[in-house]
Amino acid sequence: MADIDFTDNNKIQEIINTSSRLKYLLKFAYQIPLDSIVSIRVDSDNMKIDVNTDSETFRFKAKGLDSVIMKNPELGIMQLTLDPALAQAVYNIIDEFINE
Repeated sequence: MADIDFTDNNKIQEIINTSSRLKYLLKFAYQIPLDSIVSIRVDSDNMKIDVNTDSETFRFKAKGLDSVIMKNPELGIMQLTLDPALAQAVYNIIDEFINE
């Protein structure tokens, strides 16, 4: 298992483009300009992805096949959210980018 930080802008964009659901959340729910992302940490030990800007970290931790622990965009607190598309995206990103 591994924990890898990706800081290359092309790799960051590749990871984000792997999941339309993740990209949608970052751009519209959290209103993050995608070019402000400085790194993405992919952690296969904990089944999570951390998207980092200069000032904030957005964590997406898969909990099974249909739920994710993530920050509620309106309340600003971490909570378990039913989102099968995002949960699967976390697993797919981990599988694709940890084993490169």
